Amino acid sequence: MNFDKITEPLDQRLYDGLTRLAAVARQLDWQAAESAGLSPTQADILRFVASRPEGIRLTAAAAHAGIRKATASDAVTTLENKSLLRKQTDATDGRAIALKATAKGKRIAREWPASFGPVVECLSESEQESLLALVIKMIRQLQQRQLIAPQRTCVTCRHFRENVAPGTSTPHFCAFVDAPMAERHLRVDCPEHESAA
Repeated sequence: MNFDKITEPLDQRLYDGLTRLAAVARQLDWQAAESAGLSPTQADILRFVASRPEGIRLTAAAAHAGIRKATASDAVTTLENKSLLRKQTDATDGRAIALKATAKGKRIAREWPASFGPVVECLSESEQESLLALVIKMIRQLQQRQLIAPQRTCVTCRHFRENVAPGTSTPHFCAFVDAPMAERHLRVDCPEHESAA
């Protein structure tokens, strides 16, 4: 018996598996959101804003959450009414408004459970490193195809030097901290990120 002839294509099985993992994460997000009195969208925006102490504009928050600006605006209004976010003048453009997390908002964002935590924690450290490399590769390709909002990953940063020492345990280099990097050091969301584009 040749299994290639009787099973679904590999990519289809992978789609199915990733869909099931996303469903688990989404369910955990709903449970955590309900206990905090937030929707998953509100929680996602709160975590995004809290991770950017310099503040962020509404359009960036909407793009990050993958929702329309009007939907993001409704979520921000709710977060503002709950004293989790505040609006203030953007430091880089006095005509624009920046969103910032309040102290209470930062605390809730910090304490929010990682929805993919149960998925990732069952993997060994080396498996987690391999998965991280694949996740960063997928994010990079989605960003190049403009299917995801710009991300602050190492691989899109002007300070990142890719594969400058091939064949070593630390093939990459970060010019910002002036240090070599391994695959396991790559960040998906770096606060010091400066776009290479």
